[in-house]
Amino acid sequence: MKIALDAMGGDLAPRAVIEGAILAARELRVEVVLVGNRDLIARELAEHRTGGLTIEIEHAAEVVAMDDAPLDSVLTKPESSIHVGLEMVKQGRADGFVSAGNSGAVMAAAMAILETLPGIDRPAIASLVPTTSGVALLIDAGANIEVKPLHLLQFAVMGSVYWHHVYNTPRPRVGILSNGEEPSKGTDLTRAASAVLTQMDAYLNYVGYVEGRDINRARADVVVTDGFTGNVALKTMEGFASFMMGNLREVFSSGVLRRIAYLMVRRKLAAIRERLDPAEYGGAPLLGVNGVTIIAHGSSTARAIRNAVRAAANEALVRHVNADIVEIIAHSPEGMAVKPTGKGIRGLFVRMRERLHLHREGHPERKPEKPAKGDRPAVAEKAEKSDKAARSDKTAPVAEKAAIARAPSKPGVSEKASSAEPVHGPPAKPDHSPAAPLEGVETPVRTEKSARSEAASKSSAAGAEAGPEPPANEGDAARTRPGAAGNGYAAGGGERPLNGLAGESGRPPRHGEAAHSGANQPLANGLAVDPASDDKKDSN
Repeated sequence: MKIALDAMGGDLAPRAVIEGAILAARELRVEVVLVGNRDLIARELAEHRTGGLTIEIEHAAEVVAMDDAPLDSVLTKPESSIHVGLEMVKQGRADGFVSAGNSGAVMAAAMAILETLPGIDRPAIASLVPTTSGVALLIDAGANIEVKPLHLLQFAVMGSVYWHHVYNTPRPRVGILSNGEEPSKGTDLTRAASAVLTQMDAYLNYVGYVEGRDINRARADVVVTDGFTGNVALKTMEGFASFMMGNLREVFSSGVLRRIAYLMVRRKLAAIRERLDPAEYGGAPLLGVNGVTIIAHGSSTARAIRNAVRAAANEALVRHVNADIVEIIAHSPEGMAVKPTGKGIRGLFVRMRERLHLHREGHPERKPEKPAKGDRPAVAEKAEKSDKAARSDKTAPVAEKAAIARAPSKPGVSEKASSAEPVHGPPAKPDHSPAAPLEGVETPVRTEKSARSEAASKSSAAGAEAGPEPPANEGDAARTRPGAAGNGYAAGGGERPLNGLAGESGRPPRHGEAAHSGANQPLANGLAVDPASDDKKDSN
C-alpha cells in the first residue's frame, strides 16, 4: 500500500508531517511518498533515523497557502503539492492521498483531477465526533458552505454507506441537524431535504431532525448538515474538549490530595482525552470523489498524520463504499437528479479539468501553430494582387487591340521606322532572366499562364497545317526563324506573349497585321479575328 502525503500542508508542516510519515512507515508498514520541496524534505529526513523505511520523495515546486482561494489555487498553482499528490492517485502511482493543508483547495483539486462519482454533484467531508456510545459521523464538516436539498440527500447517502461498511451497521440512523426535533422546525432547506429522505426509507434509515446537543448523545449515527454549520459545530466541540481537559489538569495538579486522586483516575482520564482528541481520528475522508482522499486537521501533529495515513490505507473499503453510493444515488426520487455535466459547479470543474489537461501530460511546450497547406501568408497574397495589377496594366484588353487591327489606317512615320530593319547590327537580344522573387514572399501562382499557353499551342498547330506565311520583309524573316521570336519568347514554347495575341509560329502580329490560318483564329482570350479583314487590309 502506497500513500501520497502532502508534506507542505498544515500549520506545523513540514516537520510534523515528516515525523508522522516516519511513524506510519514504521508502525503501519506502509509505503509513504512525501510530496513537496525535495531539498527541504531531504534536510528534514536527514535529522531522523529512516533506515529500513519505505519513504520516497516526489518533488512539487509550488505550495498552496492556507489563505489561498480554492479555485485560484487550482488554476494558478498546477505544480503544488496538492496537485501532484492527487495526480499520483489519478495515474495509479499511489493508492491514496493525505493532506493537512487548505481543505477547500484539496476539495477543488480533487473534483478537477479525480472527478466526482456518477450522480454526485459535490463531495463532502465526513468527520468523526465522540459520543456516549463511541463516535458519530458529521457530514459535511466544511467542504460546502451553501447547499441545496439535493446536496443534503447526497450527503446522507454517502454518510450512511460509509458508516455501514466501516462499523458493520446494517441500517445506520441518519438525521438532519436542526434547531428542534419537530418537523415544522428548521429552514426551507432542511424541510425540503427531510421530505425527500422520508421517501427513501428502502435505502436509508432516516430518523428526522437532530439537535446540536444530541450529536454527542448518540441520537443518530450520521448527522447531515451543510459545510458551514458542520464546521462550526465541529470546532465548537473541539474547543470545549480542550477547555475541559485544561480545567481537569488544573484541578489535579494543585495540592497533594488532588494529585493522589489523579493517580486513582488517570486511566479513565486518559481514555476521555483519547476520545476527545482530534488527533486520534487522524483525518476525515472526502466522500464522493473517484479516489481515496483524506483531509487532516490544519493543526495536525505527528500522531494525527500517522492516523490519517492509517485511514487512507484502507483502499478496498473505500472502493466498496463508492460502488454502493453510486447504486443508491441511482434510486433517488424524480426531480432530485444531479445537474447535467455542463451546468452549475460540475460544469465549472469540467472546464477546469480541460485547462489542467496539459499539466497532466507533463507540461508540453506550446509550439507555434503553422498555417494550413491551403493558407497563404498575408505578404504573399499582397504580392499576388500587385502582380496581377501589373499584368493588367502592361497587357491592354485583347478586344481593343483586335479592333485596332481591323481598322484601316496608314502607318505613320513612327510605325515605318519601327517596322524597318535596323541598320546597325542585329537587334538587341531581350533579357530572358526571370525576375528575382521577393525575399520571404511566396511566388504567386499565375493562373492565366496555362490557358494562354494552350491557346498559343493550338494557334501554332493550325498555322502549321495551313503552311508558313511568307515573310513580308527580311525583318519578318528574322523574327520567324526557329528558336527566335520578336516578343522575346521561343516560338511554340507555351509562354504568354506580351501583347496577349498568339500568331503563327507563336509570334505576335505586328500593328495592322492579324494572325490567320485560313479560318477564324481564336485568340488567347477566346475572341476570333476574321481573316477577311486581313485580305482587305493587304489589298489596301
